[in-house]
Amino acid sequence: MSEGRELMARLGPSTVKFDTGRGGTPDLTNQDIAAALGMVPAGLGRELLEALWWPDSGRRRSQRLREAVIRLVAPEYVRQQQALSVARTEFGIAKACMGWAGSPVTDAQRTEHRRAEAKLEATRALCWPNNTMEQLGVLAGAIVEEMANSGCCKACQGLRIQGAKDGRGVIECDACGGAGVAPRSGRERATAIGADHSAYRRYWQPVYEWMLEHMRAAESLAARDFNRMLARAA
Repeated sequence: MSEGRELMARLGPSTVKFDTGRGGTPDLTNQDIAAALGMVPAGLGRELLEALWWPDSGRRRSQRLREAVIRLVAPEYVRQQQALSVARTEFGIAKACMGWAGSPVTDAQRTEHRRAEAKLEATRALCWPNNTMEQLGVLAGAIVEEMANSGCCKACQGLRIQGAKDGRGVIECDACGGAGVAPRSGRERATAIGADHSAYRRYWQPVYEWMLEHMRAAESLAARDFNRMLARAA
């Protein structure tokens, strides 16, 4: 069977009748395709599947895609902010304990102060920008556009794997990270979100790549479910 994603284009407006059989085993009808899509579990993957491969439906369901993206990102953002808050509190306590009530500062207190400070800096470095949620629409739009228009990875020809250097088996393609598509440059992504390249690399690259990885994974899982449903209908 052909790639199910491509069949979803038949669900859009058309003056051509695609669901007429050609003899032998009947082709899948538009009703079969729509029914198979309806069996895909609701969530981010299905919303991306429709946004990428059935744009008319994707536009109608844009609110659901927005809600699904928020459900993906918000818990991770909250987790980071909570970790940062804990690290700040621990650093504040360590600082307050040094020379408490005029007593001499001990080596143990200095050690704890340095440890808490290092933890705070490390935690802060891993956190996304404070305005991540405000910029979520811009980020999601750029990522969906990248998913829709990225070309096939030239290194692995879209297979997502490559031969291991030692000649034993295969490994994930280094060039595309196993995505099967050519990654966009940082400059292209910066332009897509309206940031300069240095700001993208310093602030937005971690959140962009995290979202892209999770959104691709969700869409790929939904596509597998869709193909399985189509196979049952064939």
